Amino acid sequence: MKQTITSAATSINGKKLPAVYKSAAFRQAMKDAASVTDFGAGKYDNARDHIRSEYGKTLYTYDPYNRTEEENAAALDHVADLGIISNVLNVINSAEARADLLKLARDHARTVLITVYEGNRSGHGRQTGRDSWQENRKTADYLQEVRAIFPAARIAGRVIIATL
Repeated sequence: MKQTITSAATSINGKKLPAVYKSAAFRQAMKDAASVTDFGAGKYDNARDHIRSEYGKTLYTYDPYNRTEEENAAALDHVADLGIISNVLNVINSAEARADLLKLARDHARTVLITVYEGNRSGHGRQTGRDSWQENRKTADYLQEVRAIFPAARIAGRVIIATL
């Protein structure tokens, strides 16, 4: 499904590594991961640089709004051991579009780590800019949506760990 509010301009982690890459769940998953794909990677390469320097592995990046067709195709050309959806579900204003992203990740990664920015935690989504959205939901509030695609999904800390 095409999103009416793309939130393409919300890619803000140009210098700061997204929190999921510092989490215990990520460090544990990297012990067995030969390949990693970031679904909704944004426009910056700091996560890619981190994976290369810290783990000696390649991070594939997928983002229909911030990456080239070639990068997106390369990311979807294989099934990764580990998928990342970091601060993406919270900027999608459509449950159908969130489900589509989760299905894409399910089809291209064996395990997916999901984090969300909780905003004001009110549970009331709102448009935050001309092409920006914020769901304002707590991490646990996404679990039902994630379990519709990944029935065994669970929460560890502030990370949803999704496996089939």
